[in-house]
Amino acid sequence: MVGLIGAALQVTVFAAGLLSAACADAFNSSVNGSKEVAASSVDGGQPIASSPSLRGSPLLTLEKQSEILRLSADADRCQSSEQPLDSKCKGCPPVYNGKLCATTTWYEDQTKGSCGCGETPMVPDGYWTLTSFTAALNTVSMDPQDPALTYCLSGCGSCYEICTTGGVINSQDTITSQSQCEVFKITNRCADGWQNGTPDWCSHHMSWQECQANPQKCRKMGNTNMYGYSAHFDLQDADRQVQHTLGWMNPEVTFEPVSCDKWKGPPSATCPGCDWKR
Repeated sequence: MVGLIGAALQVTVFAAGLLSAACADAFNSSVNGSKEVAASSVDGGQPIASSPSLRGSPLLTLEKQSEILRLSADADRCQSSEQPLDSKCKGCPPVYNGKLCATTTWYEDQTKGSCGCGETPMVPDGYWTLTSFTAALNTVSMDPQDPALTYCLSGCGSCYEICTTGGVINSQDTITSQSQCEVFKITNRCADGWQNGTPDWCSHHMSWQECQANPQKCRKMGNTNMYGYSAHFDLQDADRQVQHTLGWMNPEVTFEPVSCDKWKGPPSATCPGCDWKR
């Protein structure tokens, strides 16, 4: 009986030793695992070694380096509800090659628009506003003093040179090569999301001029559009001049005001509904 008790005690001690070792291993594993998690990138892949230079770490994959650089760039952007898929522009307001950046979309509209560019409410097929390079600009940039104005805004008739960056905004876009430039004449107003404060293409609360003058204020959520850009151009495409002639599908662009002498539209083009204001 004593022998059996002694054997049982030996087994118990041996089992306790194994349990103690297992607990120690689990603790060490937990600690090491916590260190790895704390040092890993947001996508949960390979751990990043503790090193002053993340690029120099042998454990940091190229994918992780790209993700870290992307997050760093995003942190420098204007606050927005959405992020562009592959922006070439940096900072707030976003800039590329020294020029302000903007988002673009396309639309079809046969009315004479907010600038009164037509003799009748609906312009005829082939009218210059439908076939030339014309655009609607986000309302607060089109008339910073009175963005609620729906007709004859101060920015009517102005011209902008728009150049592609090669960047992609959203999933519906196709990549457009960089440095394709065209001059557009402003003939309409875009106010999507502006009045009700919903993040949208044209929901900016600051004009691009105001953003350029006060970048810190521009950074606040809602002062740019839903992708964090200080301007938006909705390009008239009734004659497929944007998608087919230019081959553009909502590209990221740079923009700058230019003389309308550079615009390729008809020299006789007028907006009789609002010309009286000039």
